[in-house]
Amino acid sequence: MSTIRIASCIAVLLLIAAPVFAQAPDAGLAVITADKLLADVAHLADPALDGRLAGSPGYVTAARWAADRFASLGLEPGGEDGYLQWFDIEYNAFTATPTLAVAGADGAFTDCAIGADFTARGFSGSGDLSSSVAFVGYGLSQPDRGYDDYAGLDVTGKIVLCFKPNPSWAPGDSTTWAPDSQTPRQKSLVAQAHGAIGLLWFETAAPGKPARAPIGSVLHGPGVMPERFPQLEISEAVAENLLGAGAGEAARLRGLIDQAKKPQSRALEATAKVSVYADYSAKHPTCNVVGVLRGSDPQLAAQALVIGGHLDHVGRQGPGLYFPGANDNASGASAVLRLAEAFTRAGTRPARTVVFVLFSSEESGLEGAKWHAAHPFLPLKDTPAMFNLDCVACGDSIQVGSGKTSPELWARARALDEAGDRFMVTRTWADGGADATPFHQAGVKTLYWVTTKSYPHLHAPADLPGTLNGPLYEKLVRLCFRTAWDVAMGGGS
Repeated sequence: MSTIRIASCIAVLLLIAAPVFAQAPDAGLAVITADKLLADVAHLADPALDGRLAGSPGYVTAARWAADRFASLGLEPGGEDGYLQWFDIEYNAFTATPTLAVAGADGAFTDCAIGADFTARGFSGSGDLSSSVAFVGYGLSQPDRGYDDYAGLDVTGKIVLCFKPNPSWAPGDSTTWAPDSQTPRQKSLVAQAHGAIGLLWFETAAPGKPARAPIGSVLHGPGVMPERFPQLEISEAVAENLLGAGAGEAARLRGLIDQAKKPQSRALEATAKVSVYADYSAKHPTCNVVGVLRGSDPQLAAQALVIGGHLDHVGRQGPGLYFPGANDNASGASAVLRLAEAFTRAGTRPARTVVFVLFSSEESGLEGAKWHAAHPFLPLKDTPAMFNLDCVACGDSIQVGSGKTSPELWARARALDEAGDRFMVTRTWADGGADATPFHQAGVKTLYWVTTKSYPHLHAPADLPGTLNGPLYEKLVRLCFRTAWDVAMGGGS
């Protein structure tokens, strides 16, 4: 057989094997533009919405604005309260800007700058403290496993200083540390149980890389809320000021602990003044926003493609600091809104139902996605796919996760990209990830839409609209629409 005939046969076989795609309508693609996407991001990242802390007035304002957008598109309400799907969460809102001042052995205090030198943890307790400081290594107390940073050290009435992460090793014959022992809540509860009155934790910089500034975070972990126990994240520079031995001391101590697998805890000749005022509630309302486009096919309309992204971010710490959350995740939320518009402007209704969801409380542990997965608009057993958009506007190329567990779905996105902008990288991963996780765990195929190099301003005050890559953002959302339209028309199943 000639080379030409062989090549022709291979080409025919590839055409036969290739999936048939439903062509996304040009009218839908036309509404997805960088300018429109970025305008919505700017609205959601505006200081007036206070960083969209789940359940806060700013968040609820954003949710009602999104609900109005769904209504203007003619989507069917998918919540119990119109478009709003309410549920309860833990809630902690700062009522003043936290403060921190530190002093070395000379007793001279230096005021620290919020945002650059320190942040309060999202579920910090309240308090106005001035106390000496003790270094407690990794802040772990697990004597039954052969390791205790508090052994032989009295921290009663002191503020403790510890590393933020757990070590890469585990003691004795163990392979892991106790569950949740790396969370700020658990390290705080351990410190409080030993008599401490507050916690400062920090990260050491990786070799050859600059130290990362403290972040804003409401990921707190399980357990009782220590309401009168302040918890701050400080920079490595502030930590070394407290340690009192100059630059490199934190890394040196961590190296000693890791090498010997033994604590290096000690009282320090340092003092810290901490002030945190927060309003805590163990049960506080927040909401997802759900809009529904009913499918046109009598059989396939009972199946729902879910397209979602989280609307919340990590809020404000008094007048002095707020976290805009432009990429994380005003970008994903704005993409969901624009995808909803693309579907409704397409000129024809898809065969399957499409459920658009803006999730609350991703930042504190995926509560909104978990709630919606437990209370879906249509049963998850009849859900062919869930698309999650999270941090989709910063970087230089498109990544689509979940390809190792939803390979056919991923391959369809890849093929559509190859036929279009060719901006999608081959790197992918297994499982769901973030808000796709509860759906993956329920047996739903998922795709996680994100970009490469997406996190240079993660949970920082610098996560602003001006840092986003508009052309890339547009390409990603258009590829997502092409793939979603294909699934909504019956493909990928």
